[in-house]
Amino acid sequence: MKKLIVFIFILSIISLSFIPIQKLSNNSFEEINNLPIWAGKLKLPGTVRIAVHGSDNEELSHLAWPKALIAPDGTIVLAYLAGSFHGSHGKNSPAISLSNDNGKTFSSPQILKDFSLEEEYTASGNLAMGIAHDGAIILLAMGYRGNEANHIFGWRSEDNGKTWSEVDTSNLGPNKTGSVCGTIIQLPGKRLMAMGHYRKPSIPYEIGIWQSISFDNGQTWEVPQMVTNINGGEPVLVRADDRLLVFIRGRGPASTRQYIAVSDNFGQTWHTELSDIIAQNNHTQSFAHPFAMVNPKNKEELIALTVERPVPGSIWLWRGNPKDLNFALDRQLMEIPKIDNEKKIDYGYTWLLNIEKNHYLMFYYHGLNRNNSSIWVAEFYL
Repeated sequence: MKKLIVFIFILSIISLSFIPIQKLSNNSFEEINNLPIWAGKLKLPGTVRIAVHGSDNEELSHLAWPKALIAPDGTIVLAYLAGSFHGSHGKNSPAISLSNDNGKTFSSPQILKDFSLEEEYTASGNLAMGIAHDGAIILLAMGYRGNEANHIFGWRSEDNGKTWSEVDTSNLGPNKTGSVCGTIIQLPGKRLMAMGHYRKPSIPYEIGIWQSISFDNGQTWEVPQMVTNINGGEPVLVRADDRLLVFIRGRGPASTRQYIAVSDNFGQTWHTELSDIIAQNNHTQSFAHPFAMVNPKNKEELIALTVERPVPGSIWLWRGNPKDLNFALDRQLMEIPKIDNEKKIDYGYTWLLNIEKNHYLMFYYHGLNRNNSSIWVAEFYL
């Protein structure tokens, strides 16, 4: 009898050991994470957690619009806005947090520049970040006062995000561009390229996408040039070998679509077209900020993310070819639930970071439209 009990016990252990992780329900992961009911729910195995909490201090309670990269020494540098809400008078300031354990924990916010109602620019806006040819990290941030004034501010870090020094952005403002956004990329000839969208009251353009070049690793920036005059914003720049691609958030009638601008001569000329990336939910009213990157495992493939609003919202993964620009839907990554009377329904601005091989972190913000909002991170394998 004892032998039979032992045999059954061993058989049970062996059976459990062969349950593939893919068959674990998403609820299993939610229980492990102990997530609030309104939090985003992964549609594949993985974990969801808060990377940086919004502060109890109302002035820094609303964190939003993250960007992330891996510094030369392996530090994850996370940039985002910290304020009371993200808007023209939200007193948002560009902030940095660092992780030295592959994103498990992050340092408290380090504010690079304070914006307040008493300043010329009452809030920061979009951010752009990248690594220069000399290994320094470059961060550019918008400052603005509604449609009355705007400027671009910038910093360099030569110690993997620990300390920052200001750079010369006098060619980008005041009132010469508008917003800066996405990835700062390396070009041949030790050049860098940054992008953003024009906005009021900039001269000579108030609509369209601009580009600027740096010849000295981000210490100074050239006079901006028009990329395309479409009514779009928040461009995300990707370099696929010698082709440049810009994923642009559509506006107006194209609010549930994306444009792609393409250059095969490193920004001397561009052509722009409407992409075949479209909303998947019938109730979707808009896409949030775009994201795209070259697949680290396949240089012939692009990975793109779309965030659909309002709730119930969703985040989708697309795969495409940088040559013919044909994209196919791969899978849904996350669902943002709709909960009766729940006000934590502001979310989006995903930013995907490849840790190694098929291991990814996906950063986004989620919380209240005003005040409490945090930077979240989903960890999974693709």
